Amino acid sequence: MAHVSIDLPDGERFRGSDRGQLLVVAGLVMAVSLVALVVLLNATIYSENVATRGIEAADGEATEVRVVTVEGVGETIDAVNRAHEGEDPPTDAALADIDELEERLGRSYARRGATVQLDADASRTSGGDRVDTAGKDTSLANATNATSYTVAGNIDGTRGFVLDLEVDSLASSTAGDAADEAFHVVVDPAGNERREVYVYRDDGSDDVVVAAGDGGEDPAVVCTVDPVGADRVSVDVTGERLDGEPCVGLWPSDRLAPGNEHTLEVGNGDAADGVIRATVRPTNTELVTDVDDADTAGAVYDATVDLTYRTAELWFETTLRVAPGEPDA
Repeated sequence: MAHVSIDLPDGERFRGSDRGQLLVVAGLVMAVSLVALVVLLNATIYSENVATRGIEAADGEATEVRVVTVEGVGETIDAVNRAHEGEDPPTDAALADIDELEERLGRSYARRGATVQLDADASRTSGGDRVDTAGKDTSLANATNATSYTVAGNIDGTRGFVLDLEVDSLASSTAGDAADEAFHVVVDPAGNERREVYVYRDDGSDDVVVAAGDGGEDPAVVCTVDPVGADRVSVDVTGERLDGEPCVGLWPSDRLAPGNEHTLEVGNGDAADGVIRATVRPTNTELVTDVDDADTAGAVYDATVDLTYRTAELWFETTLRVAPGEPDA
């Protein structure tokens, strides 16, 4: 094997120990380079994690203030509507209370170093009517003792359509006999198939049953609840809930988009005692209802609010339409 030598400036040659030292130095250089690379990678990963956590925190903060605002404005609107008994919607009162809500939120979020601004005006507030039978006899037959009647007609919006019924007053029935025997409400979209929602006690178990059918056909059971000694049961038709639990299939969202004209009706009103509540938005014509005049009043249907939320690190702006209890499209 040929021997290759390298001439050094003083004419000396590498000895074996020289070559070993060169290898050690090269190894150290490589090791230091790898350590430096690992440190740089860790720093980069850490920086990205910190930045990501900052974004997630900001998103969470914006989501929180948005939810709080929607809930607060919704509760404010409904509280004003419940207190109002006149014909005209209480728009001015609702706007004044939204201003008070802004002050309360501002004081609360000021502890975080944040400011909250809510802007609403009458031009972006829709009027409607509140129907509430709580002031009449408990029977859900209407004032003329008719058992089938119109709760609200000539409307293109419904929210908070809730039935608060006395358990012992409900007729005992089955799904096959419900159309003839059980209390029910009807959602009748213009030009589309009706949805009937029946509430009765099961003929065998005495559980409270909610069933739904279309166009007068035999209904199918949607959900049940054991009243376990409770005096009343709540059916939220627009929210599709029974005593606060999901009861999907009550509101015909598939054929009734927001803004479509429809009618709310009662059938077999003598088969239940309790209260019907709803907030509705009439079309260009007046509300049609067979409920006593004393049980209807002007109401705020919805309000559009501009929300601005600012901190040292975050500036969040959005526009919110608030219509508490309106069904999802």
